[in-house]
Amino acid sequence: MFEFLFKYPRDLYARSDLAFAAEWPDWLPITLVVLGIAAIAWFLFVRRHAAGPVRLAAVGLLQLAMLAVVLWMLMLPTLETEQLRAGENSVAIVLDTSASMAYGPERSRLEEARGLLESAIGDDRLPVSVLRYELADGAKPVESFAESGPEGARTSIATAVIDVLRAARLGPLAAVIVASDGADTTGGLSAGELGEISGFGVPVHTLAIGRESMPEDLELAEVFLPARVLPDSTLSARASIRHDGAGETRLKVYDGDSLLASVPIELGEDTGVTTAWVDFELADVGPHQLEFTLDGKDGEQELRNNRRSRLVDVRDDSYRILYFEGEPRWEYKFLRRAIADDDDLQLVSLLRVSPNKFYRQGLDAPEELADGFPSRRQELYGYDALIIGSVEAASLSIDQQTMIRDYVGERGGALLMLAGPSGLGNGGWGQSPVAAALPTKLPPADLDSFFRVQAEVALTPHGAASQILRLAGSDDDNASAWQGLPAVADYQLTGTLKPAATALLTTATERGVLPLLVTQPYGRGKSFVLATGGTWRWQMSLPVEDQRHETFWRQLTRALVAGAPANTSLTATGAPGGAGIKLRAEFRDDEFAPLDDIGVSAVVGRDDGASWTVALNPSLIEAGIYTGDIDPELSGTYFVEAVAERDGTPLATARASLVYETGQAEHFGFRRDSALLSRLSAATGGRYLTADELDSVPDLLRYSQAGITEIETQAIWDAPAAFLLLLLLKGGEWLLRRRWGSI
Repeated sequence: MFEFLFKYPRDLYARSDLAFAAEWPDWLPITLVVLGIAAIAWFLFVRRHAAGPVRLAAVGLLQLAMLAVVLWMLMLPTLETEQLRAGENSVAIVLDTSASMAYGPERSRLEEARGLLESAIGDDRLPVSVLRYELADGAKPVESFAESGPEGARTSIATAVIDVLRAARLGPLAAVIVASDGADTTGGLSAGELGEISGFGVPVHTLAIGRESMPEDLELAEVFLPARVLPDSTLSARASIRHDGAGETRLKVYDGDSLLASVPIELGEDTGVTTAWVDFELADVGPHQLEFTLDGKDGEQELRNNRRSRLVDVRDDSYRILYFEGEPRWEYKFLRRAIADDDDLQLVSLLRVSPNKFYRQGLDAPEELADGFPSRRQELYGYDALIIGSVEAASLSIDQQTMIRDYVGERGGALLMLAGPSGLGNGGWGQSPVAAALPTKLPPADLDSFFRVQAEVALTPHGAASQILRLAGSDDDNASAWQGLPAVADYQLTGTLKPAATALLTTATERGVLPLLVTQPYGRGKSFVLATGGTWRWQMSLPVEDQRHETFWRQLTRALVAGAPANTSLTATGAPGGAGIKLRAEFRDDEFAPLDDIGVSAVVGRDDGASWTVALNPSLIEAGIYTGDIDPELSGTYFVEAVAERDGTPLATARASLVYETGQAEHFGFRRDSALLSRLSAATGGRYLTADELDSVPDLLRYSQAGITEIETQAIWDAPAAFLLLLLLKGGEWLLRRRWGSI
């Protein structure tokens, strides 16, 4: 109907500008308007006695409208449309040929895309020549898509589009059409990449291939667990499972041929991603290559995304914890007893028994802590974690308090503050330099915030998900284990939580529900506040065989030391999309000051016996950091040793290892990513297209404003709507005058 009334489609009006073809001098339209208005006014003036003002005004308005329409038509209105000049432009067609395009229930995504593209670009209406490219890790020009196969081991859509735009920028490029499932193994489109692409001024149209929902497929999207643990540790691995629709599966964990754990998992109907926990133990020292697998669904076509490999290093190291306590109390006694049998933890305690006298336990040497709390950074930084009990901040100097804050922020150690009559807010820690590192804003020292009142303890949702507080295997059993604990003997007000803080435990008191165990990251380390000094009641009130008190303290203290970095470290991680291995070495002195006057190289070994050396370069951003890349050709376990030297003399070494699998990234996250494709089109002024919208491709190209364009004019003065409007206006006036009879 729109095209019938106005001669041309609505889209043409939307993309065109209005112009007038009549070559009149500027004074002529104004003169005609004035004369027309004067004539209408004279007509109404002559008949002023024949009708009232309302009727005269109605007739006058209709005549003015007729005058406007006539003048509009006499000025010959036209549409001016910018369109490509035929035969002088090109369009780049980019076909995704990465391995994810091989998937399809009946025919592959690549076959579907190839058929759609050939039908679209084979249209004789296309006003451009066609350039063809294959997309994977970049773009490759081809003569035809007939021989294109899904062979790319990784996908970088941004890199490919930038390659195409750079290659074609010397010629008139009207548009880029990308046919892809949007599965990008490099992490997606960054703001910088989108900015560079849009800077070329060429619209990128995306043709979406594949399905967003794949009910027949399960994917083990990710597995999270520590890379380094102590012997005989119980690990809680968190697995994320991507699925479309309800169902059930089983998650299994293997260490070589040994089955470590097998847990059933229920998959919800509308969740999209289900998170599951699996607990298992690793006893033997050394690297363990763990295999996590999901049982496949009936008819599942792609099973390679049902497994993940992770390398866990079980290190038989001894971690040292300094526990500074201000008074003899039950919590001190039972805390030491809880972790006494843990051979991997050494609890060095400094108990104040009088103002200038300390009782020391767990020492390495008689002179250790002989003068009380450490006064030198090198001494304090030698501990992997620090616990401070019921002791006033004023018992330490300002330099020592500042050193504790820097111990967390710069050294990367963990700090645990315990409640007590002289602890937390009562001890003035909220007004000390240490306060900056704590997860809560402690009450002032003049407010007594410590209460010897029993209080029940409860897990928060974050606490239930934390392996620090796992007292049983399943979530339900763990919740029951915590609900069955006796009340703690006391509690202390913590004040308000800081923005980055997370409450893991709460307690119900007459003042309401209060945080009990709170943590936050601070600088390179982390801090905890345990707002009770009465967990000893768990041990005293439970049967001797009940190990929940010991388990709580063993896991909490292990968590304190687990993240504490050494002054030398090396990490080896797979780059996004399987693009090699990234190495990052860090070297610091005994006071954890960065070493930036050294040379660092890495010796790389693979499990098949191959080895080579890679130079690591100093970071331009952060002192003490050295980075490098490994380009592995084969899957396998890689062992890396970074060696720091000064003037040819070795100073320190750091080791790391990982399991690397080539070509696996394409089999994960291969559901159609419509959001990524839409972002790319929207950022460049292009269109996001599905298969049923291919008919719009010729017009999208014809009216592209990139490339060489020309202006096409279309007359609209003779549109049927104009004549119909004249008829309606004149007919309306005639009917009114006939009805009223006196005009």
